[in-house]
Amino acid sequence: MASGEHAQSPSGPSRSTTHFFAPNALNRYSLGTKNKTLAYNPDGSLTIYVQNARPSDDKVNNWLPAPTGDFELFLRAYWPQPEIMDGKWAPPPVEKKS
Repeated sequence: MASGEHAQSPSGPSRSTTHFFAPNALNRYSLGTKNKTLAYNPDGSLTIYVQNARPSDDKVNNWLPAPTGDFELFLRAYWPQPEIMDGKWAPPPVEKKS
């Protein structure tokens, strides 16, 4: 299982994490500000579960289904703030979990 934990990115009102395009039962190819059921951690960070296998029910809202093989993952920040543009902010790395 791969997950990314990050606080809000310094961007405008819209951002998403996307992979292109692995067919999946949810027809879900991105998670972002449009997803109103995301579960945030108590500290305000967000864990996104990027994995092929369906996670437990309490994590499905934060699940981005992924293929079994290699894939690309993108973070899109719309109306980025200067911290993103000048390289002072970057998302934390994706962590592979077993």
